[in-house]
Parts: sequence; C-alpha cells; structure tokens
Amino acid sequence: MSKEKKKKDPVVMTLDLVIVILIFVMLGVGIRLLFYKSIAKERSNFSQDAGRMAFDVERNDYASLIRARYMNEFNGYEATEYHALADYVEAISMYKVYNTMGYADKSEWEKDIMERSRKDMKELTVFADRIDEMFLRRPVR
Repeated sequence: MSKEKKKKDPVVMTLDLVIVILIFVMLGVGIRLLFYKSIAKERSNFSQDAGRMAFDVERNDYASLIRARYMNEFNGYEATEYHALADYVEAISMYKVYNTMGYADKSEWEKDIMERSRKDMKELTVFADRIDEMFLRRPVR
C-alpha cells in the first residue's frame, strides 16, 4: 500500500489563493470603513465642554468661543455662562460696527443683548470687562 500524493490541479490552487487574498482584502476594507465611520461620527456629534471653552477664553480666542457656542446649541449641549460670554462677544462686535456706522436702533438692540448676556455670565464678567477694553477702550454700561 503505497501512499500516493494527489497532485492538485493548478487551477484549483490558483482559485484557493485568490479566495484567501479576497478574504484578507475584504477584512482590510471593512476595518478601514469602520475606522472612517467612527471618525465621521465623532466629528458630527461635536460639542465643546465648558473646560475647552474656558481655554479659548484664556487665550483670547473669541472666534472659537462663538463657533463652539453655535455648535453646542445645534447639538443640545449647555454651558450657560460661556454661551452668554460668546453672545456678549458677538453683540459687542456688532455694537461697535453699528455704532460706528450710525445705526442707533441696531446698536441699541445689540447693547440690550450685551446687558442680558452680562447678567447670564455670572463670574465670567471679568472677561466681559476685558472684552470691553479690547473693543471699546472703555466699559459699556
């Protein structure tokens, strides 16, 4: 009884190799797809916490503060004091524009927003004073 080795057909061996390669390619594509989906999900659910907003305030990066305020509003995240400060920054910049251009009614509207925001920002009024000095060179009261 001799053991004979069956020779595999080269076509079958090639097909087996192609199947194994396809399995690895599909696994690689699947892993990359999951990775990119997770990144897209993280970016679409953007919300900036109060600590990050405080960092923006400390660096005088008020544009990022305003951007974060609107993204948080869109995603339902509340950081009331920082949102009030962002509203204040946006209102004071518009107040400066309207006041310079001579639009008294619009500048009064922005001044009202500034007063409401100042009440809501609680202990962050220190930054509002700093913003007053930066935009107006004097406090607005």
